[in-house]
Amino acid sequence: MGRNFSKWIGIVLMAAATFCVSGLVMSGEAQAARLVNNNDGTVTDTQTGLMWADHDNGSNINWSNAKNYCEGYNGGGKSGWRLPTLDELRSLNSSAYGSVIKRTGFWFWASETKGSYAASYGFGYGARYWTHQSTNSDYRALPVRSGK
Repeated sequence: MGRNFSKWIGIVLMAAATFCVSGLVMSGEAQAARLVNNNDGTVTDTQTGLMWADHDNGSNINWSNAKNYCEGYNGGGKSGWRLPTLDELRSLNSSAYGSVIKRTGFWFWASETKGSYAASYGFGYGARYWTHQSTNSDYRALPVRSGK
């Protein structure tokens, strides 16, 4: 029973791992499908109703300049752009985000602040972080607005 049981456990574990990996791929594909490129500098998230810029700002930027960049963005001829919250950034799956929205940075500024620190989110790491607002190395801005 020892060898057969071990072999059976190995088969079950491989099947479970395959199911988990295929589930992750499908969830990334499903999320990519929910992000609709409007072909006007914007992408609409059909699940959250948010409209995103179809690219980040493309270069290093500190929090204050990121806020100004987002508020001045005019993608799709629309106004009302702003820095996203941490939860809004986190709602974007990193693989779907990279395939639908052009991404050049590792960290993205969020709107939340605590004194001289601002929240940031790393898609490559799936991590939230508090960074001094003057930091600009490897930080980007990604404008968002209500889709209405």
